[in-house]
Formats: sequence, structure tokens, C-alpha cells
Amino acid sequence: MQSQTRHRGIVARLREDAFWFRQRGAALSYAILSAMLVILAVVVPQTFYSATNLSNLAGQLAPLFLVSLGQTFVLLGAGFDLSVGAVISLSSAILTLDLADPLKIQLAFAAAGLVGLVNGLGCVYLRVHPIIMTLATSSIVQGIALLLLPTPGGMAPRILVRMASGTFLGLPVGFYWIMAATVAAIWLVHRTVYGVRLYATGQNPQAAWMSGIRAPRIQVSTYVISALMAALAGAYLTGRLASGDPNVGSALGLDSVLGAALGGTLLSGGVGGPIGTVAGVLIIGILNNGLNLAGISPYYQFIVKGSMLVLAVSLFRRKEAGL
Repeated sequence: MQSQTRHRGIVARLREDAFWFRQRGAALSYAILSAMLVILAVVVPQTFYSATNLSNLAGQLAPLFLVSLGQTFVLLGAGFDLSVGAVISLSSAILTLDLADPLKIQLAFAAAGLVGLVNGLGCVYLRVHPIIMTLATSSIVQGIALLLLPTPGGMAPRILVRMASGTFLGLPVGFYWIMAATVAAIWLVHRTVYGVRLYATGQNPQAAWMSGIRAPRIQVSTYVISALMAALAGAYLTGRLASGDPNVGSALGLDSVLGAALGGTLLSGGVGGPIGTVAGVLIIGILNNGLNLAGISPYYQFIVKGSMLVLAVSLFRRKEAGL
């Protein structure tokens, strides 16, 4: 009895150590985020911390949160998804078709799920490199979006307009989208068997397969999750704009990778998670917002984002195989 208790204690300690090892990049991300908040409190305290600016920031960051959390699943599984921006645009185009609201909402998510499934099957079973596969599907999907909606316009489903605009209990509705998606992602990754298998697959797919984990299925599922989260981001943006835009997701593809990478999720898989992604997305959003408030040209944001991605990949890299 005593030996069993000791064994359980050792297993619990190992699990705890593994958790903190996987989240080691998140600690640095939150430290950077805290430093940025302190700097903004000194430089632009009245404008940045105003209720209006914080409300706008929550509304602007909601789609990036959604798509970055989806991207996190793909990266944890040692994949890469460059098609999320095109999926957002496709969802926006479908959601403004001349169809009944329930039908086009279902169609948008079904199309996104199909794109994710094609990406997953191509990367895992056909062994096409994830960058090549998702870049190809991105081009195809973006073309379909432009065929469906050549120019911005159309009418968004009324339920999405109500759910993506205004406030609820004094907070912008975008905040609730962020919270719901974040809680769901953290629960799925850290509180389910699927999450354990996802980390094992990302760390070493072959070893995971030999341990009885259906690693290929896990990897395919991450692309489906990523595409569905992109469709959710497209639904939010369409409701917020109250119309469709076939290019609305073009800027979110790279930003989703940057948000996850800044949060400590390794591009090689198996380390990181949605906890760090929250900090990564906040760093991007607060940096962009702070530069705008300081009157700095928005063109510098592209330079800063590219530099941050290189820095994140350099800082958060796997030093050895597995854990």
C-alpha cells in the first residue's frame, strides 16, 4: 500500500514537471507582456488604459485569439497551417451568400472542416510538407472566396451581428468570445486524454505510434480544429462588420503563427500550449495598439512582427528530442 502511494506521488510529480517544462516559454512571454504594460502606463497612460481603447482592443483581438488558438493545436502536433487566413476569408464569403442564415452558417463551418481535413490528409498520409500543402490549399481556398464574393459586401446573418457587436454586462462581446475559446482550448489540451496524446505525438510521432497512440489521426485532427477555429474567427469578423469581405483574413495567417510562437509553442511540436498563446496574442495586440497611440507609422508594425517571429523561434527552440 505504501509503495503504491509512493508510486502515485512520483507519477504526479513527473506529470507536474512535464507540464511546467512544456510551458517554460509562457513564463517569459508573460514577463514581456508585464513589462509592456508598465511601459505603456508611463508613455500613454490616459489613452491606452481608457475604457474606450480597452474595449476596442478586445474587439480587435478576438479573431486573432480564435485563429491563434487553432494554430496552436497544429504546432503542438508538429504541423504548420498557412491556410487559416484564406479559410477566414472563405467563411466570410459563404456567410454572405443569398441563403437562409442557418444553412450558410452550417455551410461555412462544413467547408472549413473539409479544408482542414484535406490539409491533414495531405500532410500526414501523402507526406506533403505542411508549408507546401497549406500554402497550396490557401491559394485554392482564397480563389474560391473571391469567386463567391468578388468585392466586399453582402449581408451577414443577423444572429452573428448580434453576437459580435455591442457589449454585455458592461464588457465588449469580443471578450466573451476570447474567454470561451481560451477556456475550451486549455481544457482540451491540459485536461483530456486527447491533450496527452497530442503532446506525445508532437514530441515524437513514431514513439507515440509505437506506444499505441494513433498519431496520424491526432495530427489530422489538429488541422481540422485549426480550420474550424479559423471559420469561427471569420464568423466573428463577418458579424462585427455586418457584411462579407473575401480578403478579411489575409493578415491573420502569419499573425496566428506569431501569436503561438511568442507564447512559447515550438514550431517543432510538443512544447507550449494555449496558456502561452494568450500572452503571445496580447503582446501582438498591445504592441500594435501602443504604436498607433504613440503616432508611429503602421508600416513599422510589419518590420516589428517579422523581427519578433525570428526572435521567438530563436528563443523557444527544442534543445533535445522529446521532453
